[in-house]
Amino acid sequence: MKNYQVEIVISPWDEGGYLAEAPALQGCWVVAPTVTQAMEEIVEVVQMHIDIMLEHGEALPKEVIEAKKGAVKAKVAVSVP
Repeated sequence: MKNYQVEIVISPWDEGGYLAEAPALQGCWVVAPTVTQAMEEIVEVVQMHIDIMLEHGEALPKEVIEAKKGAVKAKVAVSVP
């Protein structure tokens, strides 16, 4: 099993809850009531998306990179007054 690093963006959803998306993987997005649930669900969607791409012999986008097992990288948006 290989590990991949994919950027995830989570933002408030206008109708309530949170939108989580993987911009590098077209169509990978979910809406959930909490940030935690959005993160859990987008991880599952990304795993399925990558698995299907690999099963069909499709090349992964250059933004999707192989990562060391257990590696975590996060980008966090912060507001500064």
